[in-house]
Amino acid sequence: MVSAIDNPRVTAALQWYALFGPPLAWTAQLVLGYFYTLSLCGPSGAHFSTLHLPAGVLTAAVALIAITGWLSALALHLATSRGLADPLGRIRFLSDLGLVIGAIFLALILYTGAGELALGGCR
Repeated sequence: MVSAIDNPRVTAALQWYALFGPPLAWTAQLVLGYFYTLSLCGPSGAHFSTLHLPAGVLTAAVALIAITGWLSALALHLATSRGLADPLGRIRFLSDLGLVIGAIFLALILYTGAGELALGGCR
């Protein structure tokens, strides 16, 4: 039985998702968090009482993206351990890099989300 990782297009897509998914998710969290805080704490958003629900939903969504990016790096790492054709070692190197990047940016996403949830609201 042929696995999906043996397909070069799937392998390339997983590599790039593992490398760029978590950093772009964290960037989206920062940008979207800034803009919804700016809009909710302005005069037009004065009727909103809390920022916790949008911050929690945004944190959960981008954490899911970072986790799936890390899992795709793990799948490639395990596939190269089981004998996926990788003559130059590129897949193994990028999967190892994706594991490190995914862990770092998942921690950053969780720290950013915890900071947003710990603050009281608009001041």
